[in-house]
Amino acid sequence: MSDLSGKVAVITGAGSGIGAAVAAYLHRLNARVHLLARSEGQVAQVAAQLDPEGLTAAHHLCDVRDEQSLIAVREAVLQSHGAIDILVTCAAAPAAAGKSEELSYADWRGVLDTDLDGAFLSCKTFALPMLDRRYGRIVNMTSFHNVATYPNRLAYNAAKSGVEGITRALAVEWGRFGITVNAVAPGPIRTPRTSWFLGQSPEVESGMTGRTPTARIGETDDVASLIAYLVSAEARHINGQQLVVDGGWTKSAWWGAHCQE
Repeated sequence: MSDLSGKVAVITGAGSGIGAAVAAYLHRLNARVHLLARSEGQVAQVAAQLDPEGLTAAHHLCDVRDEQSLIAVREAVLQSHGAIDILVTCAAAPAAAGKSEELSYADWRGVLDTDLDGAFLSCKTFALPMLDRRYGRIVNMTSFHNVATYPNRLAYNAAKSGVEGITRALAVEWGRFGITVNAVAPGPIRTPRTSWFLGQSPEVESGMTGRTPTARIGETDDVASLIAYLVSAEARHINGQQLVVDGGWTKSAWWGAHCQE
């Protein structure tokens, strides 16, 4: 994997789960990382674990639904480093699971405001210095629900499908400025957010792994390692793609259990 020394990376939703794993992975590759989250607690701990001195890892309180909040972070990062090379958008709201006919407009907007609008505002805000320098790597977080889904995820599906559309449009528009824009679509990944779903009963996790050809639930580094590749020099000609990280879950039509002989 490429050394990211000298690169400055901004990661939204970096307080836990995939966002925190991405920050840690890029930091291990020597990027200077800026972790954004809506609340202080976990993100401060994650940043401090990466670099207690705060020289190569810093955290910022930021609401991705608020353009002025994002602009303030952008200016702080530019003041510290003079450039922003990488943006990874991982911020997400709770999925508002439930029957579509019972989904309130408030819950619908709660998902779209963060997952869709937040991705748009983040790309718009942090791409400006990339456009000036004619260089940048943007990776948006979508979901395997864009490819294959299950019931009661209407708002989440709509938001992540929209993010895939944003990715495709910006890749076409900004490619000539040296900016690549791609999306990573995680399948079942073991995170604090998914633990409630997988923990409902033993049958839930066994059913999920049984459907998965690799016969396991993914780990956050399975996603972070792909993102690290997409922001590297080796991936300079990969643009506008959505890459699914799901162990083959969305390709499997097998009605048996892959984990059984």
